[in-house]
Amino acid sequence: MFDDARVATARAALARAEVATGVRSGHGTVDLPAGLGALLPGGLARGSVLGVRGSTSVLFAVMAAAMAREGWAASIGMPDLGWLAASEAGVDLARVVGIPRAGAAAADVVAACVDGFDVVVLGDGIDFGAGARRSLLGRIRSHGTVVLAAWPGSPVLHATVRGGEGCGSGTGHLRARVIAVRRDGSPTTVLLRMGQRPELLEATRRHLQAVS
Repeated sequence: MFDDARVATARAALARAEVATGVRSGHGTVDLPAGLGALLPGGLARGSVLGVRGSTSVLFAVMAAAMAREGWAASIGMPDLGWLAASEAGVDLARVVGIPRAGAAAADVVAACVDGFDVVVLGDGIDFGAGARRSLLGRIRSHGTVVLAAWPGSPVLHATVRGGEGCGSGTGHLRARVIAVRRDGSPTTVLLRMGQRPELLEATRRHLQAVS
């Protein structure tokens, strides 16, 4: 078991140091659902970028948490996004704007959305050069926007479906899925039950041993 008080103190100290050095903004953090916070020391800062791979359920859970009660979100370059599933995950569709295709001026479209929305979700096909990313990162930190995209240098959550609940012998309705989530560079894996509300089932930590 982890010492929760020490972990919380360490995360707070890391967040303060990152704000002081300009690595992250001072706009506060997102209260992530279930055990996802264990994968992000210091929390998910407003004004930062996070990638989510392998599960739209986890993506929607993070999106809903970042929107909170009043925030607005923009989805760019995701024409096949499952809006019903997003709604069931807690995303308020009345506060979401979908831009199926960004076109040739993708960087300008993303910049405009970063300036005007609390959360911006980018499809895998949205890409630009390193210079454009650096410029966008400055705007993201300045405005406190949460961008969900797998950019170089940003943390990425990798999700793997482990099973489902509700379907027996090929019949019935899928009520929930069990998903394992890990982060690049972290020894911790969390096991979540993704139904109407994410539920933490287990958090495990690998013990790494140096081999000479």
